[in-house]
Amino acid sequence: MLVKSNSISPKYVNLYSLRDQEIVIPIFQRFYDWKEKQVDALLDDLLSCKDDFSKQIYLMDLAYYSENNQIILADGQQRVVTINLLIKTINDYIANNHLNIERVEGFNIKYDIPQYQHKYTNTFDNYPIAPFKKNYLYFHNWVNDNKDYIEDIIKAIKENIYVFTKETENLEDAFLLFQQINTGGKILTKEEVIKSTIDQFAVIYHIPVNAPVKELKKMILSYYKYLYSSSANDFDTISVMAFLRNDVVSTREKFQKFATTLDVINNLTSNPMTSVINYINRPQLFDILNIMGMEGIDVFARRNYLNYVMFPLCLLSISMTMKKANPGGIIKTLYSGIIDKVKQGKNEMDIGAFISSFINDNPEICKINYSMFEKCLGDVDLKQGVKKAILIIDVIMNNTSSTVNVDAINLEHIYPQKPDSQWATENWPTNYDEQRELIHNIGNYLLLNEEVNKRIKNKYIDYKVIEYNRIIPQDLSLGTEMNKVDFNRFKNERKSYIEYRQKEIAKLVFENFKLAQVIIVDDRTHE
Repeated sequence: MLVKSNSISPKYVNLYSLRDQEIVIPIFQRFYDWKEKQVDALLDDLLSCKDDFSKQIYLMDLAYYSENNQIILADGQQRVVTINLLIKTINDYIANNHLNIERVEGFNIKYDIPQYQHKYTNTFDNYPIAPFKKNYLYFHNWVNDNKDYIEDIIKAIKENIYVFTKETENLEDAFLLFQQINTGGKILTKEEVIKSTIDQFAVIYHIPVNAPVKELKKMILSYYKYLYSSSANDFDTISVMAFLRNDVVSTREKFQKFATTLDVINNLTSNPMTSVINYINRPQLFDILNIMGMEGIDVFARRNYLNYVMFPLCLLSISMTMKKANPGGIIKTLYSGIIDKVKQGKNEMDIGAFISSFINDNPEICKINYSMFEKCLGDVDLKQGVKKAILIIDVIMNNTSSTVNVDAINLEHIYPQKPDSQWATENWPTNYDEQRELIHNIGNYLLLNEEVNKRIKNKYIDYKVIEYNRIIPQDLSLGTEMNKVDFNRFKNERKSYIEYRQKEIAKLVFENFKLAQVIIVDDRTHE
């Protein structure tokens, strides 16, 4: 485990001296759950002090972070709350039996989670309830058995319990200590923190949260950027916890707003653009899509947001992937600017103009030569998902509804990835490298309904065409110019036809995709 140099200040202190500060139990800690066997050793130690008050009870370490005169307790809840519960038991016993003994001042403890705080407050202000009740009753019996030594026990609580406090400079280091102590070094992920917190408060507030676990993290980040900073690049686990505590779970109203917003975002997961963003592996674009949804922008009802914002951003991402460009923080500036403009209510044309200006101002990163773009469409090293994304964008762009079911669209390799023996007998390549060049060229790609793929698999072209001709006319949504194949030419011209389709697809992108002629620099020689 790594923490910052000199960030931990250990001190050996009397535990009771900490009662003057409010001790806060943060949301990442589990609730109180100590059992009888865990308190027995403490009770025995307290009782033994009556015979020798020079003894010190070492109650291990407390890890915390100080903030606004509060102790944010990263580790030590179980021990401190147990001592406080014992103090309450002693005070109740004194009061109920009218003993002439001064009551003991307890610790000022507060739970970040309202449900936990309610149970704690009810136990200490009214009557014990679970999970405190069982230990309270156990303590009551113990105090009664040792009623002759109550004053000695009080003295030991005040004077003889010591801990090493490990105060960190920041909450992040405190959390790291908590992880190390409580998980054996296994780091809690953002997803685990988010899921645990959201699940708890969904029960507390009786507000269901319908979102896949794997989507929650990016939804939370989008919501944060919507409420606060569009350039939140360092949204680490501590930032997530602080945001959840302050802006999501602190009140029922905030949680309801969050859940409602999450429903809006969750509805976008079936949006075809979600698949495209996954194909090009540019998760930052989810923030833009999500925040447009939060602003009430249905990108399929207002398609120019697709044409002038989402499609150009996808093409820009594809071009940077082709160039192997490392945009660093520059591209984050673009994304932040777009989010700000969406939140300001700017229309799609204004945002498109902003994207265009940004590309022109950063040509080294954002622009790609036409010749390189065309060549990369046939490059075996360019990920299949990137090439598929181009074909999918073309399909979405040419369909006026949002009913394109991308999940049901398969990427068919006409010359298959594992060609059966007949391909070789028809003089197609048998060399692995030559095969790969054809297989992974975009000119060899065809979008088909997944039903067909299960039947044709690796068959020779003559057999595949029968199925193609049966199914292709039925699937009108896939009948775009980019997705059309002349199977006779494919069979007879082979590599030259695949390369021809590669060039035609590049041309169709350049001519039909919005802002393509800003992103792609035409370096062709025209006679």
